[in-house]
Amino acid sequence: MKILLLISLIISAFNTGLIWLVQLVHYPGFAKMGAEAYKGYQEFHMRSISWIVGPSMFSELALTAFGFFYWQQLLHKSLYVIGAGFVLIIWINTAFWAVPSHTTLVQSGQDQALISRLVQINWWRTISWTIRTCLLAYMVYDLTKP
Repeated sequence: MKILLLISLIISAFNTGLIWLVQLVHYPGFAKMGAEAYKGYQEFHMRSISWIVGPSMFSELALTAFGFFYWQQLLHKSLYVIGAGFVLIIWINTAFWAVPSHTTLVQSGQDQALISRLVQINWWRTISWTIRTCLLAYMVYDLTKP
């Protein structure tokens, strides 16, 4: 169980760092770009970020599900369930808001209102990953303390 939680923590921490970069730098930068270059950049963003985020998000989801097979060994069952709930929030937000928004931005071009909404709604993922990482850090710490 220690290894599973440690790997989960590493992946969640990576995703947390990445989402903060996206939230504070990348998404707000969409609004600063010239309209003529925007569509090509949005296509580049979607194609490139998928190679980074896809494997880490799928790994996190799989490890979270796999952890339930070791339910009896978990010391902090309620924290684990809360952390899994954050994974669910992240996936719902990604599937039903982030991806469709990016698709619309590729099809219709730069839309300041949609970019602003993307930044606002992305706070759900940013906060969810941050809290999840903190929960996992606590669980790993508690398992490894003397």
